[in-house]
Amino acid sequence: MTVVSESKTITHKLTGEKITFVETSQDTNGDYEYIEVFLPPSGEGPPLHMHQKFEEKFEVIEGELQVQNGNGSKILVEGEELVIPKGTPHRFLNASSQKPVTFRVRITPAHQFEESMRILYGLMEDGKTDEKGFPNDRIHIALILDMQDSQVVELPFILKLLMKRLVKKGKKKGIDQELINKYARKF
Repeated sequence: MTVVSESKTITHKLTGEKITFVETSQDTNGDYEYIEVFLPPSGEGPPLHMHQKFEEKFEVIEGELQVQNGNGSKILVEGEELVIPKGTPHRFLNASSQKPVTFRVRITPAHQFEESMRILYGLMEDGKTDEKGFPNDRIHIALILDMQDSQVVELPFILKLLMKRLVKKGKKKGIDQELINKYARKF
């Protein structure tokens, strides 16, 4: 567990995805977060989702990254960039089944992305997720998505409503702070 909370790079123990925190919210006084992501061949990011509070700028360092943006899809190669505006449904995946892809993402303004990912990967390390890496506790899922300002597009309305209630419950009980203190404390 110490490796997850103190390293600049964290690794998804089930998929091999690696996230390196190049510039954190703390480094930029909250202006942005800058991360580098390594996705193995055929690796996928989260399902179709959107953020209301920040935009993301994707830049491919090596390999091919497929980004679904709104109703379209584009494959980005080394040196290409794509900005995903606030409120735009999107997802990403490695376009190659043979080679990994490395890309950077600038989140503007900064949010709690780093904390949310440290919590998620920490829960995985502690065996508190299922075989796909989803937290076993629904409150944990809701809090992580809330920290990321991530709204899963295909989630039915009733489940979106439930997620909001779980976030409220988790914050009221201080579970969000417990998770931050355990997995995402500042070092």
